[in-house]
Amino acid sequence: MTRCHVCGSSNVDRLPQDGMPFRLVSSDVQPVVGTAEYLLCLNCSTVQKAVTAEWQAMADGIYASYDINHQSHGAEPMIFDTAKGSGPRSMILLRNFLDLVDLPRQGRLLDMGCSNGNLLKSFHALRPDWTLSGYELVDTWRDTVLALPGVEAFYSGPAPGYEGTFDVVSVSHVLEHVRDPAAFLQDISGRLGPNGRILVASPDLRQNSIDLVIADHCTHFDEQSLSYVVDRAGLNAELLSSRLLPKELVAVLAPQGTARAAAAADASAAKERCLFYFRLLEEVRSAGRAAAAEKRPFGIMGSSIAACWMKLELAGAVDFFVDEDPHRVGHTLTGLPILSPAQVPPGALVFIPMSVAVAEKIMDRWRDLPIDFRFVASNRPI
Repeated sequence: MTRCHVCGSSNVDRLPQDGMPFRLVSSDVQPVVGTAEYLLCLNCSTVQKAVTAEWQAMADGIYASYDINHQSHGAEPMIFDTAKGSGPRSMILLRNFLDLVDLPRQGRLLDMGCSNGNLLKSFHALRPDWTLSGYELVDTWRDTVLALPGVEAFYSGPAPGYEGTFDVVSVSHVLEHVRDPAAFLQDISGRLGPNGRILVASPDLRQNSIDLVIADHCTHFDEQSLSYVVDRAGLNAELLSSRLLPKELVAVLAPQGTARAAAAADASAAKERCLFYFRLLEEVRSAGRAAAAEKRPFGIMGSSIAACWMKLELAGAVDFFVDEDPHRVGHTLTGLPILSPAQVPPGALVFIPMSVAVAEKIMDRWRDLPIDFRFVASNRPI
């Protein structure tokens, strides 16, 4: 019997895709062979992938050869034009966090899913007297992380045996991978010291429907479903916002003792939204194919999930990717060059597979260049 991996209910609806199933991309931006089965839990209203043996094998295969931010040789993505300026994603996240939480001069932080240590580096720059630790499933980045300033420990595996308690545990782009996110958060809360906080960042499905095609993301959060998980874990959300980072949810959580009866959102509204997202992805796929068929120099804006997915859906009818991030320019994605906007051939067509809000900002920043930008006008969050 298929059950919701968030609340355990068997009252789930399958969400059908019309037409050809969408191609899948791993969270480290690699093409993935396979398809996904999408579900909506009618009890907790969480959109999710069915966590089958096939899905787990696919996710395990992705993690066995994970190559974080390979498009920029390990440098994390840049975020532009936020209230906290532009810069590496982890730095913008932490600036927002420090606005809310008055951290002491010294303390201990654990970064869950630390990969090659980008968030640890950003946190050390902001709080150089803190002692830092990282956790990952595998040992791939152990030496890299342990060499970072301020880092005292690297943990890995299913039973890491953490030493002591932590004042902050960061969970950035981790929760969407976890089969039981409420239990995961509840366990983390037991690692907190007095006045400890959990900092969460996760993709927001309402702002970024492309999250559905990320193969190893089994839960697709919006504010309501993340709030449900927080309540179920017995935590208090001091902040839960979709406005601090583009396309992401940010939460700051504190223990409050016992799990509460979590209130679910309207399941029928959640189902209608998700079916809209499927229709929207089909519109983006169709518009991309029509643009590529014009037989002009053709590029895709971005070099992350949406861009990789679009390229896969266009079956190779792409000449280049375009990115504003200087760490990515000059590298490649799926064998194609990543250009800066200034390097795009005059008169080339560049398709933007992101939302209207993102597309308009990109086009405004580069309005003086002779680039024919295209995007889908209906690609707006609901």
